[in-house]
This record gives sequence, structure tokens and C-alpha cells, in this order.
Amino acid sequence: MASPKAVTLEYKQDLGLHSNIDNINHPILENAPFHFKFFQITDEVENTLYQILDRFLLQLDLIIVRDSVLAAVKETVTNAIKANAKRVFFKNRASNIENEAEYEAEIAEFKKSYLENRDIIEDSLQKNNFGVFVSFIHNKSLMRIRIMNNVQLTTAESARIKERIDKAKTYNDLADAFMDMSSEQEGAGLGLIMTLMMLRNDGLGDSAFKFESGENKTVFMIDIPSKVSKENLQLEKIDSIVSQIDNLPTFPKAIKDIQDAIDKPNSSIGTIAEMIKRDIALSANILKLSNSAAFRRGGKVESLDRAIQLIGLKELQTLLYSLGTKQMLEDKFPAFTAIWEKSNESAFYCKAIGQKMGLNKSDLSNLIAASLLHDIGEILLLSFDKQHMSKIKTYSNSREIASTISMEESAIGITHSKLGAMVGEKWNFPILYTKAMEFHHRPLLTDEVYADIVFPIYLSDMMISISAKEAKSSEIPEEILKKCKFQSKSEFDSFRTKLKEQFLSY
Repeated sequence: MASPKAVTLEYKQDLGLHSNIDNINHPILENAPFHFKFFQITDEVENTLYQILDRFLLQLDLIIVRDSVLAAVKETVTNAIKANAKRVFFKNRASNIENEAEYEAEIAEFKKSYLENRDIIEDSLQKNNFGVFVSFIHNKSLMRIRIMNNVQLTTAESARIKERIDKAKTYNDLADAFMDMSSEQEGAGLGLIMTLMMLRNDGLGDSAFKFESGENKTVFMIDIPSKVSKENLQLEKIDSIVSQIDNLPTFPKAIKDIQDAIDKPNSSIGTIAEMIKRDIALSANILKLSNSAAFRRGGKVESLDRAIQLIGLKELQTLLYSLGTKQMLEDKFPAFTAIWEKSNESAFYCKAIGQKMGLNKSDLSNLIAASLLHDIGEILLLSFDKQHMSKIKTYSNSREIASTISMEESAIGITHSKLGAMVGEKWNFPILYTKAMEFHHRPLLTDEVYADIVFPIYLSDMMISISAKEAKSSEIPEEILKKCKFQSKSEFDSFRTKLKEQFLSY
């Protein structure tokens, strides 16, 4: 694939950057590059880049690699802007970045200054004409993302990047990288290594990521072949975790008996309540659920009969899947409580999103039940492999590396979403719930028939992550927002803020 020719880039106010395309919906044609130029990352820039990335991946049927490619784009663009900022910093201090002694003397101060004054430093990049150029292009065999900044790396900087790329090739999985990385090493080193391994784990080989620096520019390229085949190198580790799933008990028969009784034509709240009262823990959990943010209306519910009346028999039938799961897991797995609390918040948001979508009562009940169940796999994975999960969570939050899912796959061999789906299948849950478990982090991979369940759960998780400053709304694919009746990301952000206030008021 030939390098893009020089083109005239005009400032597009609606996109928040310079580009050669008129609008975000410009047709994607073979060998017709999309070029973008910007000086710092803003919400508008992120919205544009991520939406274009999704459009290319969807059109080329490559959405399966979205997590790793998005992580690679974020990591590379972030490092390009940081390299530009470093030049401005050294220039302002009249230091020679090419001089290794001066570099070593100043770099610690740069890191401290960049962390504390990032916006001020990046605001000066345009004045100094240090930009970042991103191009998207494809032909029959390849999609290429090209990220370039107009500075030449020093010999030492180039050597460090090459060393990290070479090192990534020596690791079998992210677990090796975690073990090998010392706290003294630059975070960017681990970030690049993890990004490369995520690409490899998604079927993109070592040749997928290239870089070169010279003639006052540095270029990174991410190449995605038209056909991607994944190769799993961690079957032994996966088998170990899956065997622990096999050792889980079967779903409680008492719960299934109650669900069957609800199906009978002559069932009533009284008869169902009598069956439930035989199980003290289940009775307590139903009362607790009826007083949760997703169900509570007015004063506190004190009686089981009133709780069942408030929830509804048919709705209770679906919710018993999550309540039965709670009974089975909460005493055995230490991670349960925190994940269950998050799932309750997700259920509250899902209910509001489902109502906005105009879902009928039955579909809304299924959505709430699925949202309570969707992170079962995370409970198990946090318990089965706490060490690596903790490191993945810490690193992905601090680096904003798109998603923990590809990192889980690389470090552990299986994602919590896949693990959850396996549990759902073992316990004979409705397929709607297992699909929600499997695809809530990769919603664009789900079949359209499950979108009404999967998309709102994905959005509810994003609401929680954005509030915790672990994600940004710019990462959300436009297709999901439209399906859930949001006309823009700003409308979604406003909706999210109001819901968060409502949830905290309960």
C-alpha cells in the first residue's frame, strides 16, 4: 500500500479538526484515504477518529478487532502528542533534546510538569506547529491506519521504542509482561507492549505494527489484513479456568420449581409467596430487590407479598435467575458484593434506557434481569485469577486503554464475558441472558436480534465507567446510540448525568 500523497486539509468545525473530507459520513472508497490533522486530543477529535474507525471496521467486516485496534490508536496518538509536548518543553527550557545528558537531566521534570500542566503544555502545540496526522485507507487485502507527527525522534527514543517492540515479541501473554515490568520503567513502555500483544491476540501478527522516524517526522502504521484468523496460545490456562466452572453446582431446583409454578394458569401472589417463604435467604433477597433503585416506588417495602406485587409475577420469574445466582455465589466468591452492587446500578440505568427505547413490559423485564446477571463472569474471574485481573483493572483505568476485554484475553486466556456465558449455559439460562453476558463489552459483534438487550447493558456499563472517569462517551459507537434512541453523544451525556443523580438519591 503506497504512502498517502500530500493533500490539502481544511479545518472542519463540526469535526473539530483539519481533514480532507467534508463530513463524517463521507463515502468510504477503496484506496481513497481519510486524512485528519489535530494538535491535541479533545472530545470532538476522539468522536471523529473513533467513529471513522468503526465505519471502516464495520464496512470491511473487521469489527472483531475493534478493542485492540482502538487501544493501539489511542496509545499511539497519545504518545505522538506527548512527544510533541516534550519538544515544546525542551525548547522553552533552552535544552537540547538530542543531548543524552541533557535529556536525562530534564525528563523527570517534563513528566512532572506534563502531568500537572498537560492542558497548558498541549495548548502551545499549535503555536509551535507540532501536529498529529492520522490517515485511514483500505484496499482489497489491507486496511491501514497511519499516525504521524512532524518531529524526528532522537536516536535514544527510537532505540527505546524498538526495544519495546522487540520485547513484546518475546512474551507469550500479558501475564509475562506484568511479571517482567518493574515499577521504575516508563508507563509508556508497558502501554506499547500491552497494545502490541492485544493486537497479536486478536490475530494481527508482529508485522501489523510498524514505526519509522526520520526527515523531521515519525510514522506509526497499524495494518489490518482483510482476513483475520485468531490463534489461541493459552489452551492450558483456559482449561484450568473452565474446569472450575464445571465444578460449580447446578442451578437450585427450588428456584426452578417457583419459576414453573408462576407459569401455571392458577398461580397467585399468595401461593408463590408461600413457596418463597420456605427459603429465608431468597425471601430476604426479593425484599432487598424490591427496595432497590430499579424497583422502588415510594416508601420502603416491608412484606414479601407487597414485594412480589410491586415486582410482578412474570417479572419475578425472570429475576429469579439473578436471585438464584446471587444465593449460589455470594458466600463462595469474595468479589461478589462489589460486582453485584455495580450490577444493581446497571439495572437502574438499563430500565431507563429500555423505557426510552419504548420496550414492552416483557422485554423490559428481561433487560433488567440480564443486566443483573451480565457480570457473573467478572465475579468468577476476579476470584480465579485475582492477581492478573487486579493489574489489568489498575492499568486500563490509569491508561484509558479502551477496554479490559482484550487485555483479559491476552493475560488470562479468556474474558469474563465469555466465562459468564459459559456459566449461563451450564445453568440453562435463556439465550437472551447468555448473549448479554457474552457480548456486553463487544456489542457490535452480537446478532441484531439480541441488540435490544446487549446495547442498553453496554451503555449502562459505559455510564458507570464514565462517571468513574475510566472511559469517555467518545468511545461509544454511533450505531449503539441510535439504536437506544440517543441523537448525539451530548444527549447521552446529559441523560447519564441526570440518571446518576436519581440513582444517588435512592
